[in-house]
Formats: sequence, C-alpha cells, structure tokens
Amino acid sequence: MTPLSGIQPSISQTSLSSAVTQAPSQLNQAQKSSPELKQAFQDFVGGTFYKQMFKALRSGQNKPAYFHGGQAEEMFQSHLDQQISEDLAKNQGSAFSDTLFSAFSRQMNAQSVESLELASGVTS
Repeated sequence: MTPLSGIQPSISQTSLSSAVTQAPSQLNQAQKSSPELKQAFQDFVGGTFYKQMFKALRSGQNKPAYFHGGQAEEMFQSHLDQQISEDLAKNQGSAFSDTLFSAFSRQMNAQSVESLELASGVTS
C-alpha cells in the first residue's frame, strides 16, 4: 500500500485548474433559471471529478505486453471514459455538486449585493 504522499504528486494542480477555465458559459449567466444553472453546475463539477478519477485510474494500469491495441485503443478508451464520466455526472453528480452549488450561489448573491451597493452609491 502506498502512502498518500506517494499518490499526491501524481495529481498536478494545472490539470485541475485547466478544467476551471473550461467552465460552461451557463455558469456565468445570472439570468438563467435556478434548475438549469444547477444542472449545468452539476454537469461541470461531476464531469470534472469523474474525468480526473478515470485519468488517475488509467495512469495506474500497465499496458498488456501482447494484446494492446496501440493508439487506436487509447483513443477509444479516452472517448469511452469521457462518455462514462458525462453519464455519471448527469446521474450521480449531485453527490458532489450540491454543497458546492450552495456555496457558489451564496458567493454570486454576495457579489450581486456588492454590485448593487456600488451602483447606488451606498457604502457600508
């Protein structure tokens, strides 16, 4: 069994932050209704988590010596992993996203209140 410190360096911070820059545009639109926004948030958060999980799972597997399909198999495997992670995000993503969505909503509301106060010239 490997210690946690042996696993931690394999997850790069840039791979996690690159998913944030690819956030869907629906998350930046305040006029969206709450269920649509929550679904987009769930798809993004759950999809990001499951994609990273599959990436870590595949990096830990060794390729078979004789029955490996080469680049075509790797491409198929990555597309399959992507499809499975999207399906899992739609069906099971709420387990990760509910708490994060409530924090996101509070932050968006706080920013809205700040912008309204600045627009009206009220200082607290």
